[in-house]
Amino acid sequence: MILEPNKKSIFCSPVFAGLLCFFTFGWLSSVSAQEDAELVRRLYSKAQKLASQGEAEEALDRFLTVIKKFPRTEWSALSLWEVYRINIHLEDDESAFEALNRLIVEQPGHFEKAHAAQLQLVERLLGSGKEARRTLEPVRPSRVTPPEVIVEMLKNIIKNGPQSEVGIRAHYYLAIALEKAGEKKESIAMHEDFTETYPHHELADDAGYQVAYIAYKDWKNMRSNGPHQRESAAISLEWFIARFPESDKVAQARSCLVEVKTAEYRELRSLALYYESKGNDKAAAVYYEQLALKFPDQVVADKALAEKILQSGPAADQVGPTR
Repeated sequence: MILEPNKKSIFCSPVFAGLLCFFTFGWLSSVSAQEDAELVRRLYSKAQKLASQGEAEEALDRFLTVIKKFPRTEWSALSLWEVYRINIHLEDDESAFEALNRLIVEQPGHFEKAHAAQLQLVERLLGSGKEARRTLEPVRPSRVTPPEVIVEMLKNIIKNGPQSEVGIRAHYYLAIALEKAGEKKESIAMHEDFTETYPHHELADDAGYQVAYIAYKDWKNMRSNGPHQRESAAISLEWFIARFPESDKVAQARSCLVEVKTAEYRELRSLALYYESKGNDKAAAVYYEQLALKFPDQVVADKALAEKILQSGPAADQVGPTR
């Protein structure tokens, strides 16, 4: 009698069991992936349909659901762009900016486009650039983005790409935003830093002009003549004209400088005449001398004034003989 060997079924083999688990798991994963793909497609399509029907808030919720359930996928990236557009429509600029920031951080393939969009958004908020709003309708106070928030947005843009063209331009706009936030000293320092760091950039002369114009506005806003502010404005305007002689803003700077100088001329002449009327010839002579030193052309053109300066003594050689 021949005894059969004790045979085990191949289906009980550990190798077979492992292969079975592997293929079963793979099949289930494939099914799950297909189901997820179908789910995200339906969620995204529904959100798009709601947006096209004007249901912005509901569409926003659907897109945010896609982003939450399917992070770091292309569906998430597409949804973030839609969240950005809807928030712009809803005038929620901070949320729009944050959507772009998530694209930069979470979706590397969208960095350049999102980074540029961040700057365009800030330019609009500052009333600068081609994206600036051109409407006569007043913006509701609750929708006005505080300048302090814009400053933080610009710092974020610079942090995201400090050496990129977008980052460099953000450097310039940060100085603008700082002034709007009331940080004038910081604004001037930032503009000066821009002109030194990027002397050949197309915005370098704009930054230089802003330095002079801030000083000019400070003088204009003074209730009195503000001699200190006036002198600072004159120095800044003269520096800009000398530093950027080819700038298209030189004509405007010269106009501002003429206004500043005319105000100084009138004040000096008024003081000289005042002290002369009070019989204080020594004090009058001080101001006549300053007129002769600072405004020789105007003095020569005014024969009566030139004669007074000649009579006052010290500044006579600045005027020369009158005719």
